[in-house]
Order: sequence, then structure tokens, then C-alpha cells
Amino acid sequence: MLFVEAFFRFGSITILIAISALIFRDGLKQRPLKFALLMNAALIGMFLTAGSEPLRLSGPLAIPIRFFDMMNLVFVWWFGLSLFDDDFRLGAREWIVFGVYGAAMFTLRLYFLGIASERYALAEMVVVIGAIAMMAHLVWRALAGREEDLVEGRRRFRVWFAALIALTGGGSMILEQALAAFGADQALSLTITTIFVLPLGIVALLWLARLHPEALSFRKVESRRPEKPVLDAHEKDMQRRLETIMETERAFAEQGLTIGVLAARVGAPEHQLRALINRSMGYRNFSAFLNHYRLAEARKALADPARARTPVLTIAMDAGFSSLAPFNRAFKNEIGKTPTAYRADALAGDDLAAEHQAAEDQAADNLAGAPDQV
Repeated sequence: MLFVEAFFRFGSITILIAISALIFRDGLKQRPLKFALLMNAALIGMFLTAGSEPLRLSGPLAIPIRFFDMMNLVFVWWFGLSLFDDDFRLGAREWIVFGVYGAAMFTLRLYFLGIASERYALAEMVVVIGAIAMMAHLVWRALAGREEDLVEGRRRFRVWFAALIALTGGGSMILEQALAAFGADQALSLTITTIFVLPLGIVALLWLARLHPEALSFRKVESRRPEKPVLDAHEKDMQRRLETIMETERAFAEQGLTIGVLAARVGAPEHQLRALINRSMGYRNFSAFLNHYRLAEARKALADPARARTPVLTIAMDAGFSSLAPFNRAFKNEIGKTPTAYRADALAGDDLAAEHQAAEDQAADNLAGAPDQV
């Protein structure tokens, strides 16, 4: 049994180190891969310092590692959220969960490391509930966002990701609690976790890495830039109908508009419309596609002096947003300022332009009325 544990544990560590090296070399500009580094480091720390005593790292060096690896589920949660949300940023929600879960785990770590003498039931309950909630939230986010995802490969991966999170995350937590309840060896839980992690790590490594046989002949490996998609006659016709519906008929202003409803109006299968919007227009999410039109409409309305007294909420609703909060969030992410600030700057610019034009007109009138100089 010790041999099996060693094989899967150190195999998993090796694969995670290889993936981390690839990320350091090629992927630090990608936000999900930055969270993957944290996740990998925490998993490596857990595999090094937990499990059967002959195989684990012990001594003073293990203590800081144990306090770091206790956040591995939080890092898995962050990684999953960033994987499916192109605009994901760490916000108040993520840091609050980090703080609450971390405080509870810290309390338990003190006990398991022998630093504290009491094991608090409240901290243990927070950890269990927090872990289940994070994994459930990841599954929900993966499946709920599938309808609006325009990247076909990622749409398919969402289902697999949700299943893997439910199987590995939920299964390992249930197993750990069951082993604790029956007084079984806790190292068995870690071994089963590594049995899941090793094959998943191999798949991830093959996914991230590419073999270039030309390198063995010491030739320079040329990176091929993706070519601009060429649309056939059917796709061009579909794009024209789509642009007419969005720009002339203002379909974007309809609240609750879905990709399925829009595909029916265009007269095309849903998967073809997804591919068209993604490949030829560059949008990865249907909400981003709609917001392009909605925000352009809102910007015109906010900069219009004739609508200076129209409430921002009315402008947001007229553009197709369901409430003020998502409008403000989308507007600031896209424009870099709030709608109110944008309106103030735009109208102030109009006032300055009007004053400048009036001054020029007055100067022209004065020049026309002045007597000729001899």
C-alpha cells in the first residue's frame, strides 16, 4: 500500500511541477494560469507534508507549507471562476471567502500541528460548509454560463469540468469525513486524491504542451498566426441579417434576449450563430456581444444634451439592461468611468465647444463690423 501511495503521490508532484514550469515559461499573461500556479503550489505542498509518515516532509520546514496548502480549495475555486469568466477579477466576495475559510482552517491547522490543544467544532463546520459551497458554486457557474458561452470547445469543457469538480472535490470531502467518523487512516484519503490528480495532471500536461519534432533537427519552430476567418456566402448572408436585426431593429434593447431567440430571428441554427459571432466578430460571450451594442447606445444617450435630465436608470433600461447595477459594472469595465462621470465630462465638453463656437462667431461679427483700415 505504501508503494501505491508513493507512486501516485510523487507522480502527481512531478506532473504538477512540470505544468507549473510550462506556465512560468509560456502562460503568465493568462489570468487563469496564474491561479493555476497557486493551485498547483498548494497541492504540491499538501502532497509533500501530508499522508503516511515515511513519505511526508516533517520538521520546521513543513509548518509554513502546511499553513499555505490549507488554502488549496480556495485556489481551485479562483481558478475555476477565472477559467469560465474572461473578465474575472478578485473582488470583495472572493477575499471574504478567503478570510473566513482561511481563519477556520488556520484554527484547525494549529490543532493538527500540535500547536493548539483544542479542536474547535465551529471551525471544522465552517471548513466543511465552505468547501462544499465553493465546489457547488463552481459546478453551478460552469453549467449556468454554458448557454451564453460562444467558444464551442469551452462550452463542451464546462460539462466535464463540473463533473470532475463534483467527483474529485465532493468525493474527497465525503471520503475524508467518512474516514474520520470511522477512525480510519487519514492517509488513505490523500492517496485516493492523488489517484484522481495524477491522470488529470497528465491530461492537463498534454493539453498545455505541444511536441515540435522539428526542434530535434535544430530548426526554428515558427509560430503560425491565426488567419482571419473567411466567410462563405451563407455566413456572409447570416452576418448581414444579424447586423440588420441588431442595428436597425435594435434587438439588443430587448431584455432577456437569448442566443436561441436571436438565432430564430436570424433564421439560422443556434450553433452556427454562435460560431459566427465568435469567429468573425471575436466575442467569446453572448453578454459581451450584446453589451457592445447596448453600451454604444447608452453612450450616445448620455452625451446627448437633449437627454441631460433623463435618469441614468432610464437610459440603461432603454438600452436593454435589466437593472442599474449590471449597467454600471459593464459601463465602467468598458469605458473606465461611471455613467454619471461620463455624462458630466461629455456635456461639459459640449458646453466648452459651444462657448468656443460662440466666441468665434462674435469675433467674426466684430471683424465684419469694423471700419476698413487705410
